[in-house]
Amino acid sequence: MIDKILETGIKETQKFLEFWTKFNELYKSAISQGENAKASIEMFITTRELVNTRFEELMDFLGVSRAERMSKCYPIYSILALDDFRAMSDDKISNMNDCWTESFIYLYGILNKMRRKKKRIEKFNGFFFLAKRLFIKGGKNDKKRNSP
Repeated sequence: MIDKILETGIKETQKFLEFWTKFNELYKSAISQGENAKASIEMFITTRELVNTRFEELMDFLGVSRAERMSKCYPIYSILALDDFRAMSDDKISNMNDCWTESFIYLYGILNKMRRKKKRIEKFNGFFFLAKRLFIKGGKNDKKRNSP
């Protein structure tokens, strides 16, 4: 048995993770350049809007509620709220690095959850499902025939 929605969810999450990884590389490049990172920061900020849109679309597709987004996606929203990080303190940079790590953990957690669900579905034997449905329907029909 194949769940098309689950398959699409896995593919879309993988695509977003690739995009998020590239976005992280952009951030790392801008941080490593320090004071001379004007072009990298501008690229980060313009890309941020696209990333935000894609993230919201992914969460909508996966059916993640607004409440869960606010509680579990806080690191992602913290990253997406960055404007200028030329004058960031070491503590703030460390905090942002933690946010990146937590965001990857959250996103890979979603992906792994869907992959495990896919494996469970693949292990499920469709014949037994069909036999069960026929047995249940057959039992209901017998009760209707035997009732006065």
